[in-house]
Amino acid sequence: MLKSDVFLRTVIVAAALATTSVASWAGCRVATAPEGWAASSMRWDGDCTGDTANGLGVLKEQDGATVKRMFFGRVVKGELTLGVLDEPGQGFGAGEFRGGKLIDTDDRSLIIKSFEDAAKAAAAAADRFERAGNKASAKFYRDKAKQLREQMD
Repeated sequence: MLKSDVFLRTVIVAAALATTSVASWAGCRVATAPEGWAASSMRWDGDCTGDTANGLGVLKEQDGATVKRMFFGRVVKGELTLGVLDEPGQGFGAGEFRGGKLIDTDDRSLIIKSFEDAAKAAAAAADRFERAGNKASAKFYRDKAKQLREQMD
């Protein structure tokens, strides 16, 4: 295969990934981006079944190396279901998600469960970074887990 063919295929794949509504990291996909997020700028760090996000984790929207905002919580078959959005300057949004949208609720037990799942997701991310030897990221996620738990007090 010629170098130009490899380059062309790389460009085509990159363009296809940039236009999908799927976020992936290490082969694990999130099917629906949170409302207003750029799907091409997202990374999933969490549980997967096959190539699909499934379980607790952290979804980050990035601008280069800078994290713009985060979702901590539960994803089922690639769809955000329960958790917390952490958007700098706007605080936290907690609850159920459908089609990437946070559903408004006054149900305190649901909001508490959202923060509990979010704290578990952050703690699990901290454990993964700790095992990988990344102490700075492990500390960040441990601090985030503590911050999320404190929202329930």
